[in-house]
Order: sequence, then structure tokens, then C-alpha cells
Amino acid sequence: KCTAKKQGQTPKGMWNFMKKQMLSLLNAFYYNAALGADAIRGILSKAQNEHFKLTLYKQLQYYQQQKDQLTQQIQGLYDVPTEPGCMLKLWMDLMIRWKTACHVTDEKLAKMMMQGSQMGIIQLVQHLNHSEKVPAQLQIQGQKILEHEQAFVNELKAFL
Repeated sequence: KCTAKKQGQTPKGMWNFMKKQMLSLLNAFYYNAALGADAIRGILSKAQNEHFKLTLYKQLQYYQQQKDQLTQQIQGLYDVPTEPGCMLKLWMDLMIRWKTACHVTDEKLAKMMMQGSQMGIIQLVQHLNHSEKVPAQLQIQGQKILEHEQAFVNELKAFL
């Protein structure tokens, strides 16, 4: 006997629930990479130190690779990635412009990136904590993304 039927769900119903959770988690990963990439694009030209620029550029490449990989994973579930909304992108762009309008330094840019990355880490942890019905490989993928984000934050500390 199928325990899913005992709980009132068919195996198809369980798959739909699991697929929905998988898509939600993959989209959270994608969202993080998309916002991070947009933020770096907004400040990269303002950075002065070559090592800092390289650090940002490497992270931008990572985000772009993540977006490509996640797009494939989401399309494998017959869906498309959910892009951050236009209003959020506009707000983020305005905030970057406002915070960098006067006396911009690499220290200030590093602090902004650290704050944004910390917000992303918090959101990813929340999504991971609420996605108990996803395959272990997705949980592992999420943990690797979190580790990379934390390593990026730690790397930025040198520019404070």
C-alpha cells in the first residue's frame, strides 16, 4: 500500500507538490544570482582598486554561471526562471546610484555588496528551511551556494 494514498494524496499529487517546492527553491537560487549580478553591474565601473574590481568580476561570472545552470534545471522541470520584478530592479538601481552619488570609495562599495549578500544569504536560508520535500541534491546545491556567498562576504572584508 502506498502511504501517500493513506494521507489522501496520490503519487501524482505528491510529485506535483515536490515539483512545486523544487521550482520554488531553484527560483530562489536564480533570484539571488540575478540580483547579485545586477548589483555588481551597477557598481563595477565605480570600483577603483584593481584587486577589488577583479573580486567583483569573478563574482559576476559566478552569478552568470549560476543563472545559466539554474535556467537549465528549471527548464528541465518544464518551467522558466522567475526574474526579479522591474520595480525591484529599478529600486535597487536607484539605491546604488543614490548611495554612490557622492564620495564613493571601494570601502563603501564593499560594504554595500556585503549588506546585499547578507540579505541574499538570509533569504536563501529561509527558502532552504521551508523546502523539506526537495531532493537532497538540491539541499546540497543550496548549501554550496550559501558557502560561496559567505566566502564572497569574507573576501570583501579586505576592502573595508
